[in-house]
Amino acid sequence: MTITRNDDEAMTRAAVERALAIHRSIAACHAHIARGDSVHAFTAALVLPCYQAEFLGLARLLDPAQQSELRTALQALREPV
Repeated sequence: MTITRNDDEAMTRAAVERALAIHRSIAACHAHIARGDSVHAFTAALVLPCYQAEFLGLARLLDPAQQSELRTALQALREPV
């Protein structure tokens, strides 16, 4: 089986999309914890370290092109709308 450029780009996109999904989960946990008024805040506090560890582990496995794409996507999220 030959891996084509399109396959490689799809794998890059998939890894970056997974990292972004984890990042959104981390942000949601922080929001629930900040509100602190429900069982969701407690649950978020419990799962937040797991999401953070998963994000860091995935980020370490990304190649330089994927890391660059992830950085660009994360910076875009931080820019005001």
